[in-house]
Amino acid sequence: MLSRCVSVADNLHDVKAKSTITGIIVLLVLGLLSSLLSSGFTCTNAVSNPYQTFLGPTGVYTWNSLCGIFILIAMILFPVNIEENGLSVELARGCFTVLETHIKSEHNYGYSYWIMLIIIVLNSASIIIIYFYDHARYSKKKEQERPIENAPKDVILF
Repeated sequence: MLSRCVSVADNLHDVKAKSTITGIIVLLVLGLLSSLLSSGFTCTNAVSNPYQTFLGPTGVYTWNSLCGIFILIAMILFPVNIEENGLSVELARGCFTVLETHIKSEHNYGYSYWIMLIIIVLNSASIIIIYFYDHARYSKKKEQERPIENAPKDVILF
């Protein structure tokens, strides 16, 4: 197998495709930054007493949701851009000098593309876990506030 360095940006001539790829990269960077913020809030909440502001569970919900949305948009835009602009064929023509016809060619997305799907699933799972934990803690707190209602009448001194 031949191994050589290929400059993708130099081989693509469509300005619209290049700008879409740049937008996808920006979305992925925003997703990474929001994931880092979510991790920071989660670590802060683990060592301190979280409160119901933007630093508590609401902050984790927000940043996990934003990360999932950014990654989902990038996952949709990437194959749409590849298919609409025929970038794989254009890249193949730019990299190899031998002109060949592409018979039954297909796009194959590597593991790095499908890892983004795992990112979305894990963000959703963490939102669900935090929601159920917060709901269970709220229910337990409400249960502890009502012991007098369930107590027998002869035990109450007032």
